[in-house]
Amino acid sequence: MIDLRLGDCLEVMKTIPDGSVDLVVSDPPYNQDYHYDNYNDNLTIDEYKELLCAVFSNRKSVIISYPEETINLLSYIGECQGVVSWIYNSNTAKQHRLITWWNCKPDMRRISQPYKNPTDKRIAKRIIEGKQARLYDWWEINQVKNVSKNFNHPCPIPEEIAKRIILLTTKEGDTVLDPFMGSGTVGIACKKLNRNFIGIEISPEYFEIAKRRIDNTMENLL
Repeated sequence: MIDLRLGDCLEVMKTIPDGSVDLVVSDPPYNQDYHYDNYNDNLTIDEYKELLCAVFSNRKSVIISYPEETINLLSYIGECQGVVSWIYNSNTAKQHRLITWWNCKPDMRRISQPYKNPTDKRIAKRIIEGKQARLYDWWEINQVKNVSKNFNHPCPIPEEIAKRIILLTTKEGDTVLDPFMGSGTVGIACKKLNRNFIGIEISPEYFEIAKRRIDNTMENLL
């Protein structure tokens, strides 16, 4: 099930029945005066807190944001039960963000990766046995490049980020909500991983971009 809705997430979420969403996943506006299409990314601190609280508070949520905003603004929405550092190589002042799990936990055993210390005797034995390490909490994944050419959105997240979050936190058939859908990357990952998806986007332009990308994904899978 793919359910895309154009509108203000604060209003649209009121129409979604309680208990129908298993996980909220989003890369919300950072309130740093980004040049979004028709959203004011320069709210007062109180207004920004109210927005985040209304969307995420007391819900099972995974949020991607910068460390300062995560530490200063998100602690009131519930209990943080998991943290991953997303590292990327860029020319910007900040080269990492935090991915945080609220009111839910990631199961890092669901994705494996090679051990980082293969010369250790115990680890070498495990490698010979065909074993791998569970996913570490340090993800080196490049940002999306050539944004204007492919997405026309200022800050889409990499699809690999969305895939890992969904695999670590949900099971097939679960319903994932992205209240700030943007270019639709979370929806694409949900479709590829057999999860239901509800996406909300306030910008008509970004909504059409997301719809087109998700429709193309569905056609390619068929």
